[in-house]
Formats: sequence, C-alpha cells, structure tokens
Amino acid sequence: MVRRLFRPFVCHPTPLCAFRGLVLSLVFSTPLVAAPAADIGTVSAAIQNGDYQQALSQTEGALAQSEERAFTPSERAELHRLRAIAYLYLDRRAEAYRAYRQALTQNGLSKESEADALTAVISLAFRVEQYEEVLSYARQLREKHTLQPTSARFAMQAAYALSRFDVAIDYARQLQKLGAEDAFILQTKGLSEVALSRFDAAAATFDKLVNQPDVAPRWLEQAARAHAKAGSHQTARQYLARANTDIALYRTLSTSLLEQDAAQQALLYWQQGLQQLTRLPTRDEQLFLVQCLIKTGQRVAALNRISEVNLSEPDKQTLKLQVMLAYQLNHWQEVIDTAQVALSYGLKDDRMLWQWLSISAIKAGDYALADYALEQWEARDPTGLAERWRDTLELLKAKRAKRRDARLS
Repeated sequence: MVRRLFRPFVCHPTPLCAFRGLVLSLVFSTPLVAAPAADIGTVSAAIQNGDYQQALSQTEGALAQSEERAFTPSERAELHRLRAIAYLYLDRRAEAYRAYRQALTQNGLSKESEADALTAVISLAFRVEQYEEVLSYARQLREKHTLQPTSARFAMQAAYALSRFDVAIDYARQLQKLGAEDAFILQTKGLSEVALSRFDAAAATFDKLVNQPDVAPRWLEQAARAHAKAGSHQTARQYLARANTDIALYRTLSTSLLEQDAAQQALLYWQQGLQQLTRLPTRDEQLFLVQCLIKTGQRVAALNRISEVNLSEPDKQTLKLQVMLAYQLNHWQEVIDTAQVALSYGLKDDRMLWQWLSISAIKAGDYALADYALEQWEARDPTGLAERWRDTLELLKAKRAKRRDARLS
C-alpha cells in the first residue's frame, strides 16, 4: 500500500512529492496518544489499511462529539492530525492544510507529532504559495525541533520569492550544514547575495556552482557578473569565455564600467567580446569600440577605427568625430579631407567643423582654403576667436608674400 503512494525523492522536490513523502513518517513513526485508545487506534488502523475515507469519517465523527466525549487537548490535536493525514491520502490538500493548522493550534501534540505536523504544513503552504506562513512554520520547526532539508529548502525558496534575501541566504547556509547543498541551493544563495550587493560573497558562491559538472552557460554568466561587480575582472572574463557569451552581455558590462570611469576594464571586456564574434562587427559595435578607445586616451587607434567605419558607412556624426580626432592629433590634411566630406553631409552650419577646417588649413599652409573657411567660421562665431585666427592668417600670408618677393628680386 505504501509503495503505491510514493515516488522517489529527487534533488529538486516538488511540494506534491514532498507532502506524500511526509505521510509515511506521520503515520508509522509518530507515537499515538494513549486515549481515547479505541477512537485514535481505530483511525490509525484505517489509515494503515488504506481505508482513508473511513478514517476521515471516524475522525470527523469523533470530533463532532468532542464536547460529549470531553477530549483532552492532546487527544483533540491527535484526531485533527489523523484527519489531516486522511485528507492527504485522499488528495484533498486544502482540507489537509486546515486540519494540520487546527492540530497545531491545540498545543497538545507530542513533540514528534508536532514536528511532523509542522513539516507537513510547510509543504502544503508552499504548494499554495503562502510564503509568509511557510516562513512562520519553518521558524517554529527550527526553534522547537530539528529542521530537515526538505523544510529548509521550502523556507529558502519562500524567502527568495518574498525578496527576503537575507533569510534565503540563512536557510541556504542551514542546508549546507545539513549536508544538503546542491546546485539549486547555490543558485538561490548566489542570486540573493547579488540582490543584496554582496558581490564578493556572490562571486565565491558562484565559483562553487560553476565548478560542478555540466553547469549551464547562464550560471557562468552570473558568476562573471558577480566577479565584475566585485572587481575581479580577469576571472569574470574567463567565465565569459567559457560560456561563449553573447556580445550583448559584454556590451552591458562594458557600458557599466564606462559609467564607473573604469574605461580600461571596459575596453578589455569589449575587445574580448569582439574577438569571440563569428561574424564581422556591426557599425554600432565598432563605434562602441571607438568610444572605449577614446575614453582610454587611445586616440590614434580610435581614429583608425572611425576611419574604417567612414569608408563604408559614413554619416554626419561619425565624420565629425573623425575630424575631431584628426584635429586633436594634428593630422591636418586628414582634417581637411574629412571635413570637406562632412560638409557635403549637411554640416555646413556646424561652427566647430568650420573652426577645425580653418585652423587645419592654416597649419597645412592652404591659405586659400583657410580664407574661405574663416569667412564661414566668422559668420558663425560669437566669441571673437575666428577674428584672432584671421589676424594670424593675414600675418602668415604677408610673410609668404615677402619670401616670394625676396626670391624674385
């Protein structure tokens, strides 16, 4: 009869298999209250014989006569407990839940019966997502009896569902002490530590998790995130490489690091992400690399990369960026060439573009172009800076004319 009702217990117990597993201990291992012997003994015998409906009728009949029979709290509590067991076997879990709660409120159960009732009600409460009650009963079980792995696991999951992450971590530690730690417990503990910004602890937890066989890539990525937040970036990148992580996660981590002014680390993540691509990087991915290079002060590399982008897919912003980088590096001819292309892309009213073009033309000795560019700059410059460069240009033109005259004389 017992074999028919039970399934093997696996490492991730469902509430269904858990409460069925509890019934065996509830009926066969819990001492029965001595009186009234006939009533309780008869009910227990009916349950052991598989006559669950009969057992239910007997307990309800006895409880209906409780005033006449003058049951003690212990007797009444035991009858409620046996009624709950009968309900469980009849797959009437809501009634079983209520009966167990009634048994517990009598405060008359023996120590072992109370422990079994608490264990059962934790499972039933978890099944119907009554997570606060799960935690309440688990706390009672923990304080008054011995907390078993199944109940601790339910409590951990309930705490996590309620965002009580510190409580979830506490139960995860209890499960570790009970020798019941597994991948699911490590996952819950690690995610809870991340939620509480305990990144060093989360990194250590995920290290244990990802060293288990057949770990899923997403947990390698979680480990990488935790290590990145903890500042152990080399380890984080190793996990990302193991997971063959999608470029999107590299982008997320790099962006976050840029916001934290950790540009060098952002660049290292992004370069690794690009290296793992099995395709050519998109325009946007290349532009993000340019951004990282600029933030780390690598303007030559940034200029080379933006030049490649503009060879195939130029637009106003990328052309202006190339002009700016070339100007900062004193690449005057590149400024002149790129600025003229940028002007044809609708940037004729951009004051900075005319400024860079004017100064670069002066520096390159192209005074005719400088004359024209300065006219455009002066028309758009409210600061007077263009006029000062006009004075510089006139002086240079005069010196050039003087040298030419000297050669001709």
